[in-house]
Amino acid sequence: MPGLSKDFKQAIEEIPVRDLQKLVMQAATKNREFFDMINIQYVSGKQAEKEIFQEMKDKALSELYFVGDRGVLQKNLARAITKAVKHINYYVKVTANKVGEAELLLSLLNEIFKNYSNELGTCWTVYDSKLAVTTNRFYNLVAKKLHEDYLIEYEEPLKDFLKTLHSKSNHLDFVNDMPNTI
Repeated sequence: MPGLSKDFKQAIEEIPVRDLQKLVMQAATKNREFFDMINIQYVSGKQAEKEIFQEMKDKALSELYFVGDRGVLQKNLARAITKAVKHINYYVKVTANKVGEAELLLSLLNEIFKNYSNELGTCWTVYDSKLAVTTNRFYNLVAKKLHEDYLIEYEEPLKDFLKTLHSKSNHLDFVNDMPNTI
């Protein structure tokens, strides 16, 4: 994204309000992300944020439901995790809500570890790697970026995730570098 020069900022400040409103309407019509940001900040507030949260949660989890029977399951799961994380990233970009991000990551990881933890430790390490990176992201978010009260709330599932990864995917250096416990 280009930097905003002084001349550009000054030109924006000189645009009449009516013209700015037209520009905002055009941008919101063409760009879903911009629309959602405006909707959260100026129109619907928390209600819009809740709707986007639920929509992104449904989309992220639906990626796992369609892993398919074709090809190698672990490769399909790795692709599904990548797509699901894109939905979570969209939510974070639009809302900047770290607690919501943690909730989305937790629901994704719960679903994966509940249904597909037996697929870890095979020769298809791309799945193990994607799951380890996503788990590490959740760990870093909870341990370093959120208030310590959330660490207490997420401690049990996080311990389970780390334990499973260390027992089944310890052949990866990345997993070995991750903490064994909180």
